[in-house]
Amino acid sequence: MRLKKATALAMASVMALSLTACGGGEKAETTAAGGTETTKAAEETKAEEKKEGTDAAEAPEDNGGAAEGSGTEAVEFPAELNGGEPCTIRFAWWGGQTRHERTEAVVKMFMEKYPNVTIEMEPSDFDGYFQKLPTLIGAQDVWDVFQLGNNWAEFNAVITDLTPYIEDKTINTDYISDGFLATTYDLDMQMEISLGTNAHCIIYNADLFEEAGLDAPAENWTWADYEEYSEKLKEVTGEYGSSSLEEFYGACTVGVPQYEDGLNFFKADNSGLMIEDPSYMVPFIEMIQRMTESGAYPDRGALNEMGTAPEQNFVATGDAAMTWALSNQVLAMAKAAEENGVGTLKIATLPRMTADGPSGYAVKSSQGLAIYNKTEYPEVCAAFINFFINSVEANKILLGERGVPVTSAVRDALSPSLTELEKDIYNYIGMVGGWEDSKNVFINEPSQQAAIKDEFKSQLDKVNAGEITAQQAAQNVFDFATSAFSR
Repeated sequence: MRLKKATALAMASVMALSLTACGGGEKAETTAAGGTETTKAAEETKAEEKKEGTDAAEAPEDNGGAAEGSGTEAVEFPAELNGGEPCTIRFAWWGGQTRHERTEAVVKMFMEKYPNVTIEMEPSDFDGYFQKLPTLIGAQDVWDVFQLGNNWAEFNAVITDLTPYIEDKTINTDYISDGFLATTYDLDMQMEISLGTNAHCIIYNADLFEEAGLDAPAENWTWADYEEYSEKLKEVTGEYGSSSLEEFYGACTVGVPQYEDGLNFFKADNSGLMIEDPSYMVPFIEMIQRMTESGAYPDRGALNEMGTAPEQNFVATGDAAMTWALSNQVLAMAKAAEENGVGTLKIATLPRMTADGPSGYAVKSSQGLAIYNKTEYPEVCAAFINFFINSVEANKILLGERGVPVTSAVRDALSPSLTELEKDIYNYIGMVGGWEDSKNVFINEPSQQAAIKDEFKSQLDKVNAGEITAQQAAQNVFDFATSAFSR
């Protein structure tokens, strides 16, 4: 392992966005009941249906903060709910003890503000939650407000479309970009409001970049740049230029949308492939082949030995200069790099096919809040979600435990308490959420994807072994994926 003098990282107050919510200690919490991890983004019409012209990283002018007494709220909350008449709603979520304690505190804050509203809380662990939910659906007795991951499509028959409550401002989205709303929009419905987000990124060792005489990556750098950087880093430092690139995502889930805005690998409804030509996968496969042959990229044996935890990544151990990751893995990887004395890690965008082309990726929701479509008090439920996502005071308790908050006013309010690296992550999420093309990216994961990913890996290994060409591998993956949806 290459040892370098550690550059201090202010990691003293690592927020929980590192993420029991998004893959830190409780992996199951970011997976759907059927094993999916990511979300379906909005259909192409989404960009026109949502408010126009709102930038993700920009919020409207502060409206003066109208919360009673606090003076810190950016959103005005109603003076009373349900006409002041008593009502009771049930609220359920899953998570660990930290999440339970913080969520319960916010619920109590809401009930103090609206004493006529009683919220019966039902916290659970992940397995117990999704064992109980189907039973409640069968009995038509689902919780009024309930947490879901990226598996809302499985439960769309019992979910209320939140669009009317957004339109009448019961749920205020002035500080939420279209890109963030799109993470939980599907089947012509706003299924839920996300409670936290992350995004794909590149993590790189800034010290190794400096040693190799390389500038920090530009926001719109390309895969050609990435390959050139990797080769230079290998030549100068003797380490891998790149660690794992999440090869299936690079060639398919992210790679395909980089060719054309609105084009995706899978169809939005998970019924099959959107593409009709396997050639979209070829350039990325060929790049991996070249980098593997040169030694700038690890072969399959080395990748298998690396381990899957962020702390085990070659960038964290000093054996590589760059890697593909999720933004929620940055803190853990950077902390490990500091402890290993290998340098300072920073975050960069994923490269694009062309500098002026689509990004190919979008923010992903970790969890969100949905409303049961048979609830007796839908307006009260919507008001509760509005408070949960928009109240600065509430989010000072929640502290981004479910992921980076989607509300820019909340992110701005929490920013002073963040470390510099945490601020970089917040800013990165805000930037990606604001990209216009991100609203047309489908990052859904149909049940067939696991088998397709395995087939892609097998075909890539055959390319690296010289058994087949990249074009043949792409055709084989395409044929396998197509047939997977007809079985």
